[in-house]
Amino acid sequence: MEKGETARVLSPFLDGMRDAGASVELFYAKRLDVAPCTGEFYCWDENPGFCYQKDVGMQMLYPKLRGADLLVLGAPVYIPLPGEMQNFLNRLCPLINPVRVWRDGRTRARFHDDVNIRKIVLVGVCGWWELGNLGTVVRIGEELAKDVSVEFVSVLRPHAYRLARGGE
Repeated sequence: MEKGETARVLSPFLDGMRDAGASVELFYAKRLDVAPCTGEFYCWDENPGFCYQKDVGMQMLYPKLRGADLLVLGAPVYIPLPGEMQNFLNRLCPLINPVRVWRDGRTRARFHDDVNIRKIVLVGVCGWWELGNLGTVVRIGEELAKDVSVEFVSVLRPHAYRLARGGE
């Protein structure tokens, strides 16, 4: 994970944030061992804002996510995402206010008032040559940002394996 193609793009991005004075914490979805969302919407219907699953990784992350101004997602394209990353994204549901509105032709929501995230950044890499191969991952990030009413930005690198081999 620390030596892969995603890290080659993500690390300098995070270093730049640190150099600009940001406090940055890096977590790997795979190491967090995030359980899949069960889709019961307990976090919306029974106890809004809180997931009944008590897996250690997400319970540790929820307060950190609530306090973050920016959520950076580093993702390799694995048709379309690694399973652990998808589990993490699905488990963001407790941070979303269950009050939905119709906006831009779609049902949308917002983060709860105690969630500070105002922008989601996707740092996506792909081994394929064309930028279009990152399309599904970008759409996932864009839709998440639209669903929670925050700004979305992407930093994309197709043909990423060439970074390690010194070519473009």
